[in-house]
Amino acid sequence: MRGRITDVMADILDEHDVATARALLAEAMLADTDTEMATRVSVRAGRPDALLRIHGHGFRPAAELLPRAADIRGHPLYRYRARTGDTRPTRLEDAVRAGCHLGEATRRVFETLRISAHQVELTASPGREYDGWTLIAPSPIGRLQMRPLEEHARLLRGLDSHIELLARMRALAPIAPDAGAPVLTPREQTVLHLMHANCTAAAIGSRLGVSPRTVHKHQENLYRKLGARDRLGAVLVGQRTGLLPSPVAGEEPVAGWAGRV
Repeated sequence: MRGRITDVMADILDEHDVATARALLAEAMLADTDTEMATRVSVRAGRPDALLRIHGHGFRPAAELLPRAADIRGHPLYRYRARTGDTRPTRLEDAVRAGCHLGEATRRVFETLRISAHQVELTASPGREYDGWTLIAPSPIGRLQMRPLEEHARLLRGLDSHIELLARMRALAPIAPDAGAPVLTPREQTVLHLMHANCTAAAIGSRLGVSPRTVHKHQENLYRKLGARDRLGAVLVGQRTGLLPSPVAGEEPVAGWAGRV
């Protein structure tokens, strides 16, 4: 089944601006599912605030009205994920049917934000506390609307992971490559940074939603562009040319990434 999601994939992978890439992904999901709002939600253990990025139809609530982490944890879809470990795209009504009832606190959040309870969630990073996309529609979400999410779940998770890796790279180490540094695509940048984090080809593929064979092709392109013979050589050239952060004594420049893939 083709649609905006598959058509926009190349544009997302070629986009250097994180906000633009994320908007492209959100707009593709909205178009293919006939929903009106897409929210990227992230909740981390021990943190009181939730990170939300909202796309669609000019909906921009005041910051003080946005739900906090405790509100997200009370949402039926959050409780459904935590209880079952199910990573398939799931509608709120299906979570309620499974016993995760819509509580009064969650109803008040919906009323405050003036959003409907017709919602479907796509888990972006299985295994994390709550990390994914919630799509909201003005009317019940049918099975045909679910099909693009179900058929392209792996692709969507890979594209989302690619975007979030780019965002993390920019936040942790804003890099200014040397004037003569090779020009890398955003995809090659994410692969190089994951190589820098000692991730195997299989781990990189799992994180980005592609096969190890595809990862090897990206690595071959990196070796050619960087004039390197192997992974270590590519990382060293990347550090020398400013494509990767310089090593800091006693520290892992991107510590913790390898353990998350």
